[in-house]
Amino acid sequence: MSRPVREFRVPTSGPALNVRDHEGGEPAVLTMHGLASNARWWDLVAARLAPTHRVIAVDLRGHGLSDRTDGGYDFDTVARDVAEVAAALHPGPMVVAGHSWGASVALVYGLNHPETTLGVVCVDGGATDLKAYFGPTWEMAEQTMKPPALRGVTPQVLRDWMDSSPISEGSDPETAAAILLGNFEDDGSGAGTLRPRLSLPHHMEIARHLYELDGYAVMERLRCPVLIVPAGHPDHEDAPKVRAMTRATEALGGRGSVVWVDGVHDIPVQRPDEVAAAIADFAARLA
Repeated sequence: MSRPVREFRVPTSGPALNVRDHEGGEPAVLTMHGLASNARWWDLVAARLAPTHRVIAVDLRGHGLSDRTDGGYDFDTVARDVAEVAAALHPGPMVVAGHSWGASVALVYGLNHPETTLGVVCVDGGATDLKAYFGPTWEMAEQTMKPPALRGVTPQVLRDWMDSSPISEGSDPETAAAILLGNFEDDGSGAGTLRPRLSLPHHMEIARHLYELDGYAVMERLRCPVLIVPAGHPDHEDAPKVRAMTRATEALGGRGSVVWVDGVHDIPVQRPDEVAAAIADFAARLA
């Protein structure tokens, strides 16, 4: 039987943030989604972690049902938003987990807020050298990192896409589509079409912060344990990703571990059993 999920907004010194609070035990897990995504990306993992672990999933500023802001999309500010939510809901230490961009936010959160961080989990993010993928300058990377133009897309197109996507393997196309639709809102045209909740300027502002972040330098300064959960398989993955895992474990010294999950980038939705198991095992070792 699924555990109760409460959804509500929490005021901060900046934007009010929307939260999906999945009932469960300790240690609790605080989760952060990826760029242009939403807190529901963690729903399937949270359902598998309950009742052992409470999961507090946050819509980061500008995303999901959280407030939009004109700025403040740098890592320190986004991490501070989440820290204020954590202080309001669960003042004690938690496992801090992030996916994609959220993994980098989780690393910065752990660095800036060590008193409430038991350990950090980076799910297919955080330990990524974006310059190896997109080029040595932002001017080279900018066009490649720009998202597709999705304004005017219909809900049915998104459902059809999810129906054919491997992402839906972890649940069913209807559930996976509902998670995906949390990234969108009505575009105001009156035609029933949608637009991304995150605006393009804010998307690109975050993308530049992500591109410029030296995640390995953050890892070197972190004092807590870190679990890295890359998507793929080390025998089949591209060389830059495998090298990134090696570089991350070197930066973390004895504090880092890696568990590969064979899947596409969105493994919290595609492979929730494996992601939840990795987090639960990591949390047990922190107890």
